[in-house]
Amino acid sequence: MQLILKQFEDIKKLLNDLKQESELPTTIIIVEGIKDAQALNNFGIVNNIIYLHGRSLTEVYDEAAKFKKIILLSDFDDFGQKLIQDLRQTLASMGLNADMSYYRQFKFYFKKVSKDVEGLFKIYNEVQHSKLQKMRL
Repeated sequence: MQLILKQFEDIKKLLNDLKQESELPTTIIIVEGIKDAQALNNFGIVNNIIYLHGRSLTEVYDEAAKFKKIILLSDFDDFGQKLIQDLRQTLASMGLNADMSYYRQFKFYFKKVSKDVEGLFKIYNEVQHSKLQKMRL
């Protein structure tokens, strides 16, 4: 948690950047499941998010092809890492470029404390609360 607390401002900027990108009509964010999408919603990231669970990959690829920028976010466990690499490769074979920079940054900040995207909001709030407590002292 100490690493996150020290880099809290960087994390806030990263979330703000992702929110701004999600508001562009040319950008889509692909996550694993509905809880991941809900976690992003909790951060105010509500536009242009689709999740994989319960959908055919063909449907996801067809939807993604309508956008200029495709941001991939998956969980930080082995399954999520394999999934995101497979998605990126398939999208590349379709001539689409997938952005994994947010995934890499979230993974850097949160991998040791959360294995999934859905846990980010809880951890973020805990860090924010801890930071506020320290400011009051």
